[in-house]
Amino acid sequence: MQRQTTRGVALKAALMTGTLLALAGLAIKVSSRFSTKDQAALPIDPATDYEMALARFAQVQAQEEADASLNPVCHSKLLTHGRKVERAIILMHGMTNCPQQYVELAPLFYERGYNVLIPLMPCNGLADPNTDALKQVTATELRDCSATMVNIAQGLGDHVTFIGISVGGVMAAWVAQNRADVNKVVLIAPSFTVSPLLGVFLGKLVMYLFLIMPNIMTQWFKPFEGGLGHNYRGFATRGLGQMMRLGFSVYDAARTTKASAQSVLVITNAADPAVSNNITRQLVVRWQAGGLYHLDTYEFDAKYKLIHDIIDPDQRYQQTALVYPVLLDQITR
Repeated sequence: MQRQTTRGVALKAALMTGTLLALAGLAIKVSSRFSTKDQAALPIDPATDYEMALARFAQVQAQEEADASLNPVCHSKLLTHGRKVERAIILMHGMTNCPQQYVELAPLFYERGYNVLIPLMPCNGLADPNTDALKQVTATELRDCSATMVNIAQGLGDHVTFIGISVGGVMAAWVAQNRADVNKVVLIAPSFTVSPLLGVFLGKLVMYLFLIMPNIMTQWFKPFEGGLGHNYRGFATRGLGQMMRLGFSVYDAARTTKASAQSVLVITNAADPAVSNNITRQLVVRWQAGGLYHLDTYEFDAKYKLIHDIIDPDQRYQQTALVYPVLLDQITR
């Protein structure tokens, strides 16, 4: 009996060891395939003057106009004073939304003398709100889009500001980490994970899970209610995995490398129901420890009960009368 018990224990131990080794091997394979360390800076190729910037933006416009599946209101937009001015600003929207998100905020910057570039994020802006296009987006595409728009903006203004909200805020984080030719970067409610409850460790586990499992569209189970006409009805888990991949690439890089942008502003919402402000705060600490001295933060008080998307005026429960003056004051100072 003792021998059988010993054998049983040994067999269980062997099976457990084999399972752990298999899981470890899978984890290594997955982490090497979907590394967060391969999203470093691209060669910088800025527009050298206003005419070059317009020519490059015209190429973006031509590609979008050739795509009949896009919602016309979601095309990339440029509000220009007809020449290179002192300040240019890039406004990057969030995932599932499009440049229409800034329909009321963008003119406020234009009125203050900015040339305003409002790009369309890859795989967003399609006319079909039930599309599954977001399963195709990659961290590399988000990175390349950010770099392309910074290159264009260099020909639009002597001082360049990059603003992004949510996934656009993650793209802004990449710009802050990698582009020294950007004068100011503003992260608004950056979405490093998919829940306020997820820290770095669990966030990375969810990221790997989303990247290896079959894609799931969230609208299959819980479509956005009262959705905007220019907004998708849900997310793709594969796209969310790629979003986190880009975000954690910045988080990991900040541990050993100083952020490149000249100035960074991080804006959070204490009542944010969608993102982890704790990870954002940890990134701020890493940037400060790495020598980024021109770094400011601002947090909207939880008492205002703001929604995650504090920009789009068409969102239900929106409070732009409260939010916009604060954003303008914080960003233009």
